[in-house]
Amino acid sequence: MKPTESRAKAARRAHAAAYDRAADGYDQRHLDGRSQRRFHIIDRPQREAARHAQRVLELGCGTGRLLAALDAPVRVGVDISVGMLGRARQRGLAVVLADAHALPFADHSFEAVLAPKGVFRYLDPLSAMRECARVLAPGGQLVVHQYAARTWSPRSLVPPRVRQAWRALRAGGAADAADVGNAANGTDIGDESRHDFAPERTVWHVERLAQLYAPAERAGLRQAATYLWRSIRTPPYALAIPPWLPGALWSHCTVVFRKPPLGRSDE
Repeated sequence: MKPTESRAKAARRAHAAAYDRAADGYDQRHLDGRSQRRFHIIDRPQREAARHAQRVLELGCGTGRLLAALDAPVRVGVDISVGMLGRARQRGLAVVLADAHALPFADHSFEAVLAPKGVFRYLDPLSAMRECARVLAPGGQLVVHQYAARTWSPRSLVPPRVRQAWRALRAGGAADAADVGNAANGTDIGDESRHDFAPERTVWHVERLAQLYAPAERAGLRQAATYLWRSIRTPPYALAIPPWLPGALWSHCTVVFRKPPLGRSDE
């Protein structure tokens, strides 16, 4: 086994263990109305692809919240976390313990493969997209949601030390003066963007959409549509961003890829 393969497998084991630990109460911790309404918008391309399919596969299905809501005769989910799959089975869903890099399904098994909630951040994109292309029926769709690596914010115009001092005040209400002083001097007092339990060094987020387009093309898939959104704190909580706008204004992207029908090739 190559060192890079060994590290990748170790990372996947760490992710599975982290989600196993988080499985108890996971849905209860994600009942925030703002987040639910935001992802109701962002997940629309996923639901739309499922609506036009007979057989749907969801990668990283977790507890099965999206899978249960899909309108398709056959719905199957895969995940690497035993704990999360246990919650999905309690919903009566058909789920399988499996790695997206080696899907246990025959060629052409599904008309739609869904990858919501940034699941590709844990995957090797080329390897996973090749597997998705393999199990997709000709003419089928792969729908991939990913998070942006960085999003431009007006707050970037404020000096970092001022932002850190303001975060210190907000975090503690009546924050200790020493903490505020440390923040103003650039001392690290905490990272609000840190994941709750995911080993951050083993995940990736999208810097450029080409990071999704290129491996999909190599896997024999064709881009059909691209959707960009920016998370906002007021309704509707997700603002559509035109793809032609320059700059890193978006925080979520969803790309719909299509497998060419039999007898047709764009190459």
